[in-house]
Order: sequence, then structure tokens, then C-alpha cells
Amino acid sequence: MGLTSLLICSDDRSLRVLRSVLGELEIDVEHCADDVSAAKELAHRTFGAVIIDCKDEHSFALLKSMRSGQRNSKSMAIAIIEARTNLQAAFQLGANFVIFKPISTEKVKSSFRAARALMKRERRRSVRMPVNIAAYFRFQNGEGEQVSISSLSEGGMAVRFSGAPGKRIGPIAFSFALPDTTTVIEARGTIAWQDSRHHGGIQFATLSDASHQGLKEWLHLQSGEKHDPPIRCSLAGLSSAGCFLRTQSPFPPQTRVELLLQVADGSVKTQGKVQFMDPELGMGIEFLPRTPANRQRLQEVIQQMYASPDTVSDVLVEPEGIDWDHDATPSSGAAQPPENDAEPDPLLELFRAGASLTKGQFLLELEKHQLAVSPEDAPELSLSEPFAYHRREPRISVTLPVQVRAHDDPNHVQQNYVQQNHVHETSDHNSHDCPPTDHQESFPQTTHLIDVSHRGARIGGVAFRLKAGEVVNLVSDGCDARFLIIWVGEAGTPQEGQIGLQSLATD
Repeated sequence: MGLTSLLICSDDRSLRVLRSVLGELEIDVEHCADDVSAAKELAHRTFGAVIIDCKDEHSFALLKSMRSGQRNSKSMAIAIIEARTNLQAAFQLGANFVIFKPISTEKVKSSFRAARALMKRERRRSVRMPVNIAAYFRFQNGEGEQVSISSLSEGGMAVRFSGAPGKRIGPIAFSFALPDTTTVIEARGTIAWQDSRHHGGIQFATLSDASHQGLKEWLHLQSGEKHDPPIRCSLAGLSSAGCFLRTQSPFPPQTRVELLLQVADGSVKTQGKVQFMDPELGMGIEFLPRTPANRQRLQEVIQQMYASPDTVSDVLVEPEGIDWDHDATPSSGAAQPPENDAEPDPLLELFRAGASLTKGQFLLELEKHQLAVSPEDAPELSLSEPFAYHRREPRISVTLPVQVRAHDDPNHVQQNYVQQNHVHETSDHNSHDCPPTDHQESFPQTTHLIDVSHRGARIGGVAFRLKAGEVVNLVSDGCDARFLIIWVGEAGTPQEGQIGLQSLATD
């Protein structure tokens, strides 16, 4: 059975882009042009994903009602919103993923890459595989019994008891071998239900890492489903309790994930949960190792990362599922305060506060948790550029005209390619005809690049006021790309009129 989606959108251009990307990702699409027909579909059918163009209050109400309904309360919800819309408000209404307008093929692919992986994972967790496997149960009173497993999933199994009828209660220990493998599953569980026909349902309580991994891989192999590769992320912040990963395909808050952290002297695979997510920056993850041995190994690898930051590889992340029962909070599922008077971890505290900060404020705080600079990078240190000394790649000096405009400028279509002298003439003319306004400052202005890398740029000659955390577009030689302002040069310093930018583009 393939992945299904319901697309609620009336914009023709957006519809074409979404249909194309979803088709490429092998996700079937049902389309509704209005909220009324969409509400009827949501009441009678279940979809793996629901994509809503949130153009007005009715669309946001549809998103909220979807979460309160029965059939699609645990479907992936993707909200398409304006850039000025409150991101956390969309999350609080039930969105798992957010795509900012105007949408593009790259944006949609990035978001749906993570959404598809999570959709598949959620489906595998919920589906029980029909099997016929012999197992041995030992009950709390010491008695044992041979049973037959009729269906199996990662969270439990259905069995048929072979002994005399009777109410079996309490925790149980069990063991069974997976067919056509050498893997033996040994674990503990509880009886969730039983009936008069000797049938019962068992919920797994404790499962070792080896047993869990073996069972997961075996079930995935039996399903015949194509495996999505892990999401590759760059490490942008680290502590002993969590990390921030830079990616264009972040998972939503409350997603349980499996991470592979790698450094030159070793690696560790561990578990975690997404506690903060921004679709343009990445995701903050709290480490949740299952065993003391895994916790110790994780701390060893973290110490190696601190000691040799230049040998740190990208982090590979795979989803394990969403904790749907977690209550939504204003911080969009951020980490809870530590228990037992434990010392709070500053990085996790940043994830908790992330929803109330601007992008610039968040990144400036995140800077405190980045890995230390290596000696060979020291010459790039510049106190006027908060992120300069964390660069993983060199900047190339360039002299290239480029236009800068605020991201929400409605006049960019007509003015994208105005030459510099025309811009000045227009500005002079407008200054005589009407008083200056803040909006006029967002008109395109031609400046010049100072240096550039794959991940960022520095430009000079900026004449209008900009602030750290704002999003701008750079236009040069027909190319138009979005950037986040990381820092702004202060007046009276050599950096006056300069701004530092971080790329928000996937390419």
C-alpha cells in the first residue's frame, strides 16, 4: 500500500509544484480546492499526510479540526504559510511541517524528504505483520507456557495461548527466534488484552538495543518497503545533553530519532528527541540513550568531538516516530525542566526558549555551544563578525554587483533588475514627491559582494536599515536566493554598511 496525501489548495502554481514533487516522491495525491470538501474527505478517509494552504482563518481552523478528529489525528500535517505568519502558531494548531510562501520545488522537496521518512516510519510502527512463530512465555508466578505468535510489530504482538483457559495476569518474560535469522528476541512485556478463545495481546515493556534493532530490521525486510536514506545534517551546536543540527529537512518537535555521531577516533549510534525545530535553520535534539553503556559511549564521543572539532563528520538522523500524546506547549514541544534538582543544560534551555526568540537572537545564543575553533582557522577570527571564527570552509573574495531587497517586498518583480543608477534616480525622485517611509527602505538597492562561500556571504554598501534575524533576497545575474542576516556592522566601525549572511537555500 502506497503513501497517500490530501492536498487542500486553490492556487494553480502551487498545485503544479506540489503535484510534481509528490509524484516524484511516490506519494499519491487527492486534491480538494476548498475547505468544505476537504473537511468531508477528512471525516471519512485516513491519509498519511494532509497538506493545507493556510491562506485564511478557515484554513487554520481546518488544520486545528483535523487534529481533533478521529481519522487523521495522527496524520502528518504540512502547513503552507506566508513568511510573516507566526511559525509557532502553526505548530500549536497541529502542523508537523511548515513550508513558507512563495513555494519552490527545492523547498517542497526538502520538507517532504523528512515528511516521507516519518510517514513510512509511522506506518511501519502501526502495522502488525502476520506471522506464525513459536515463543516461550514465563509468568510472574514462575510457570511457563509455549505460545504461538500470530502477528508482530515493534511495539507488541498478538498470541494464541496453548494452556488451559484462565486469566493470565502480571508481567511476563518471553523469548522467540525470528524466522530465517540467527536473531533471538528476549524481552519482557505485559498482557494488554485476552479473550475466551485463548487469544491475547502483548505490549513490549523492555527490549534491549540489540533486540530492538534486530526486530526493526527484520520487520522492514518483510514489508518489502524501500528504505529512505538517513537525513545528513551538519553539527551546529553541542552539549553533553543534546545537539543542534543544521539541515533543510528537519523533523518536527516530539519526533524520536536515531542519530549516528562520527568523529575520526570513533562513532556512536544513540537515540534522541526533537525539542525545537525551525524549517529554515534545523532542529534541536535532546539525547536519550537507552542504556548506561550507550550513555557512557556517547559521552566519550562527545569529548572526542570537543578535542578534535575538525574531524567531526556530518550527523546521520533517522526518525523513530512521533510522541503524539505529548501535550503541545507554547514552546512547541520544547524540553521540559530537569527533574530531581539536576543542573539545567544550557543548550536544552535554549531549545525551550527558542520559540520566543528571533532567528538572529537564537543563532547568537547557539554560537556559545559551537565546537571550538582549530588553530589553523585562528587567522579568520574577527570579533565584528560573530560567526566568522566558526567557518568550516574559506570565504572567497569577490567584487560583484548584487541587489538586496527585503523578503516581503511586493515590488520585487518590477524592480529586480533595475540598474544601480536607475535605483538612485528613483530614490531621489521619491524623496521629493513623498516623505520617506520604512517600506521604501525595502526597495531593491544595488550593493556589492565582499566575500562568499557555499553557506554564506558578506556584502557592503548597504544603505537601508536591516537587523540581525531578518530574511533578505540577493539578486545577481538572474539568480535570486534567500539569506538570513547574522550580523550588521555597527556605525563608526570598519564594518559599517556591511552585513553578514547565512544561506537559506538548499543548493
